[in-house]
Amino acid sequence: MMALYSALAAVILMLVALLLWAKGAQRQQARRSAQVLEQQLALRPAVQSSVRAQPAAQDAWLAAPKGWREFMLRTGIQPSRRFYLILLLGTLVPPALLLALVGPVAGLAMLIATVLGAYTYLWFRSDKRHRKIVSQIPDFLDLMVRLITIGNSMGAAFLNAADNTPQPLGQVLQDANSLHRSGQDLDVALRTVSRQHGLHELFLVAAVISVAMRFGGRSDQTMERMAGFMRDRENARSELVALSAEVRLSAWILALLPILIGVYILMFNNELFLTMWNDPVGFRMLLFAAVLQCVGCYWLYWMARNV
Repeated sequence: MMALYSALAAVILMLVALLLWAKGAQRQQARRSAQVLEQQLALRPAVQSSVRAQPAAQDAWLAAPKGWREFMLRTGIQPSRRFYLILLLGTLVPPALLLALVGPVAGLAMLIATVLGAYTYLWFRSDKRHRKIVSQIPDFLDLMVRLITIGNSMGAAFLNAADNTPQPLGQVLQDANSLHRSGQDLDVALRTVSRQHGLHELFLVAAVISVAMRFGGRSDQTMERMAGFMRDRENARSELVALSAEVRLSAWILALLPILIGVYILMFNNELFLTMWNDPVGFRMLLFAAVLQCVGCYWLYWMARNV
């Protein structure tokens, strides 16, 4: 029981230390960002209102690495102290309990399982948001075509269409609009946001906008055809996903079932694993099983991807 209390106290102290460290880094980064913004606002007074309109919650994750920030953008989650606290508790408390109750091997196995589970949840959330955004792009292009047809310029049509586009695509377009108001060209701002969110479809829209704003032409016809092409592609992709659902589900089950059984054995009967680990023949069998599992997962991934 004392070991359990010690493990829980260690986890709580580690969480408090991480939060204090993150808070100090956030304050330092926010101070630096405020200085830069003050300098920019002194040079560009017209963008003061657009900078103030940005959510203050972004300061809470400015100190995070660029890759993590872009990943959070793609998931649609606004990172905050509450989010990080829930993430740390969900990934560290179950391993700490198993470490105190069962042993170090079970705790390590549970830690790997919780980290992979959290990443899988975030990845599925990002993929779902990406597919929803891609499905909204044709409607956004149709709205731009109607606005251009009645006499609006390309920039005005984009801004008006962005204001009337539902979420989550609306947030992406508003980010591009904020960059455009801060001084970037509209096509450059759209490419920047597309790169951050991993939306390759918006690169085509940025290319059309760039050509239209520099050279003119019938950009409305190009956008109308692009919207039709994207709809046809999404319909074909949906049909393919429906036809290959059984194959992909079988691949997921075959790939995850051995891993889940192995994690279950490590958590509740780790003596069997330790006996095989300490035995020379058992150690070679474990290595061979790990190699077979990696090869099988890659093979199933390749087969499901090429269906």
